[in-house]
Amino acid sequence: MDLGPNAPIAVWLWHTVQRMTRAFDELLAEHGGSRPVWHILLALQSNTHATQRDLAAEVGIREATLTHHLRAMEERGLIIRYRAASNRRVQQIEVTPDGVALFKELRKEAMAFDRQLRKVLGSEADVATFRDALDRIATALDDGRPVPPLG
Repeated sequence: MDLGPNAPIAVWLWHTVQRMTRAFDELLAEHGGSRPVWHILLALQSNTHATQRDLAAEVGIREATLTHHLRAMEERGLIIRYRAASNRRVQQIEVTPDGVALFKELRKEAMAFDRQLRKVLGSEADVATFRDALDRIATALDDGRPVPPLG
């Protein structure tokens, strides 16, 4: 699709994000994963969540959606869920050896994907400029104020 030089930045960004997401999803699927599984395993590695609610917030999905993914991951032998001894209402989640192995494989592929994106952008200075531009746009949108000029 040729968007043309006058297409709104949001349209350019959305078009690029869709293509990048599709490529990343295909890569993860080739290695036995998916974006939700990747993000959940990545979040579990940080071990900073106290509850499934915290994990859902960290991954950026609803609790019901997280429960669905956790059930499927448990059936695949990637995680174990159990009730905390100190509070039976809280479910603890533990990554199994198979889950750790999948995480390592997906991390290797995600890092290779990132290297490809960085190579397309060019130098580390170009990457930093790109990251800064995205950060300024996100910050401005979060603050509800106009996007600041680049220079």
